[in-house]
Amino acid sequence: MIERRQYPRVPVCYLSRLSGSGVQGPADDAVVLDLSVGGCRVHSTTQVHPGTEVHLQIALPNQLAPFAVERALVRWAREREFGVSFTSLRSEERESLRRLVSSAQSGAAPLR
Repeated sequence: MIERRQYPRVPVCYLSRLSGSGVQGPADDAVVLDLSVGGCRVHSTTQVHPGTEVHLQIALPNQLAPFAVERALVRWAREREFGVSFTSLRSEERESLRRLVSSAQSGAAPLR
């Protein structure tokens, strides 16, 4: 099987809040199951469909404020899981995410 992802994903388990026009209700609890610089896999009780734009607030260990992804596009969905690609990260957010993924790969606590 050929890997099509541009960035490697690392397994994580981060609580998050999911919202957007295609999401039922104002915001829903979700769990980020793996993460990369370009996107993540999410488990949620809310069903979303490919093509839906969502907003994620990801709670990170040892961080007061959640990591906010203003725009993410749902690429695939199966049952209660779906994959998103981040579509609007600023360069400093992308660098922060790169450090987070790197620390998750090594098993270290996320960098501030």
